[in-house]
Amino acid sequence: MKEKAQSVATGFLILSVANILVKIMSLAFVPLIRHFLGGDAGYSVYSSAYYVYAFVYVIATAGFPVAVSKLVSEFCGTDRTEDAIRSFKLARSFLIAVGAILTAVVMIFAKPIASFMNNEESWAGILCLAPTLFLCSLLSAYRGFFQGRKNMRPTAISQVAEQLVHVAVSFILVIALRSYGIVWAVAGASVGTAIGALAALMIVVYKYNTEKSVISEKIAFERSVREHKGEAFSIISKKDIMKKMLYYSLPITFSSGVQYAGDLLDNKMIKGGLVASGLTEQGAKSLHGAYMAMRQLINVPGSLATALCISVLPVIAGAFAKKDQKEVSKNTEYGFKLCYLVAVPISFAMVLFAKPIYTILGYGDNYFLLTFSSLSVLLLCTMHLQSSVLQGVNKMFVSSSFLCVSVVIKIIMNYFLIRIPWLNIYGAIISSYVSYLIPVLLNYIFIKKVSKIDFSITRCLLLPVIAATVMVLLSYGLYSLLHWLIGFIISGYWGCLISFVPAVLFAVLVYYFVLRKLGGLTDDDLEQISPKLLRLLKKIKLA
Repeated sequence: MKEKAQSVATGFLILSVANILVKIMSLAFVPLIRHFLGGDAGYSVYSSAYYVYAFVYVIATAGFPVAVSKLVSEFCGTDRTEDAIRSFKLARSFLIAVGAILTAVVMIFAKPIASFMNNEESWAGILCLAPTLFLCSLLSAYRGFFQGRKNMRPTAISQVAEQLVHVAVSFILVIALRSYGIVWAVAGASVGTAIGALAALMIVVYKYNTEKSVISEKIAFERSVREHKGEAFSIISKKDIMKKMLYYSLPITFSSGVQYAGDLLDNKMIKGGLVASGLTEQGAKSLHGAYMAMRQLINVPGSLATALCISVLPVIAGAFAKKDQKEVSKNTEYGFKLCYLVAVPISFAMVLFAKPIYTILGYGDNYFLLTFSSLSVLLLCTMHLQSSVLQGVNKMFVSSSFLCVSVVIKIIMNYFLIRIPWLNIYGAIISSYVSYLIPVLLNYIFIKKVSKIDFSITRCLLLPVIAATVMVLLSYGLYSLLHWLIGFIISGYWGCLISFVPAVLFAVLVYYFVLRKLGGLTDDDLEQISPKLLRLLKKIKLA
C-alpha cells in the first residue's frame, strides 16, 4: 500500500504558488496599512509589535515543525506510520502547552516589552498578537506532519487562507479603530493576524481528520506485512520520541531564536542609531519604517526559499535514514538548482526595477534601499537551504553555531555603521550582507568537507545568472522605451504601470527561452515540476 508522495519540484511549486499569493497580498497590505496608520511613522509602531511577536513565535515553533517533518519522513520512509502518528501527537500536545504559556507571558508583559523596543505605542498591538502564538503553535504541528508525508497542499492552502483572512480583518479593524489613535489602530491590525491563524488552523485540522481512515489502513497494512514476514512490530516509546524531537528541534529553535533576536535588536538599534547619526526623532522613525517596508519586499523571494526548504528537508531526511548518500547529494544539488532558478532572476530584476516597483506599490521614494539590498536575497536563500540540508543529515548544531557568529558581527556592525551620518540606514544593509555571507561560506565548507555531500553551487548558479543578466538588460530596455513613449500620453502611476506589466511578461519569456537554450531548464525538470505544465508548454510550442 504505497502512498504517492510529491517530488521536491512539485512540493516546491505548490508552496511557491501559495507563497507568491501570500506575498502579493502582503505587498498590497503594506502600503495600504501604512496609509491608514499615518505613514512610515505609524508603520514603525506596527513593525515593532510584529517583530516582538515574530521573535516569540520562532522561539515557540521554529524547531518543532521541522522535527515533526523529519521524524514523520523517517518513520514513513521505513514503513513505520504508527510511530509517525505518535510523534505528531506528542509534538502537538507539547506545542499546545508551550503556546499557552508564551501567550500568557506576552500578554502580561506587553507594556514593558513595548518600552524595551523604544516604541511604547506598540503595547496594544503586542497584546492583541499574543493569542496568535497559541494558534500558530498548534498550527505548526499539523503543517509539520503533512510536510513530513511530502504533502504540501494543506500547508499551501492554509497559508493562503490565513493571509486572506488576516488582510481582510485587519483592514476592517484598522479603519474602524484609527479614529481612536495609532495604539488602537495597530491593535486592530494585530487582531487580524490572530483571526487569520485561526482560519488556517481550522483548515489543517479538517484535512487531518479526513485522512484518518487512510492512515489507519496504512498502519494496519504495515502490521500485516510484518506479521506475514514474522517480524516483530515494536512501537517506539514516548520517551524515545521526545529525545529525538528535542535533538532535532532545539538547535533549530536556538538558531532561529538567535536570528530573530538579531532582527529584534536590529529593530531596536536602527531607530536609535539613526537618531545618533543626526536625524530627528520623527525622521528616524520614518526612515526606520521605510526600511521595514523594504524588508517586506526582500521577504518575497525569501519565502520561496522557505518553500523549497520545506520540500527538500523530508526528502533528504528520508534518503539519509536509508543511508543513501548518492540520493542525498542528488537532492541537495537539485534543491540548489531550483533555488537559483527562481531567486536569481527575482533579485536581479529588483535591482533595476526598484523604482517602478516602489511607484506601483506606493512605497514612496526610498527605492534605493531595495536596489542596494536585492542581491542579499541570493545569500539569504543559500543560507536557508544549506541549513535544511544540514538538518536533513542530522548536523543540527552546525548551522546554528555559524549563525550565532554572524548575528554578533551584525549587531556590532550595525552599532557603528548606522551612526555614520553619510551611511545611516545603508549601514544596516551592509551589515546584512556580511551577516549572510559568513554562515554561507562556513556552511558550504562543512557540507562539502565534513558531510561529504557532492554538489556544486557554481554549477547551479552559472546558467541562471547568464539568463537573468540577458533578461534584465532586454526587459529594462523595453520598459524604458515604453515609459518614454507612453509618457507623451500619460505619466505618473498609470504610465509606470502600463510600461511595467509588458516588460515583466517579456522578462519572463526571455529568461525562459535563454535558460532552455543554455540547457538550464530541461524537459525532465519541467516533468518533475508538473507533467501538466510540460504538456501545456509543448502544446503551445514553448517546450
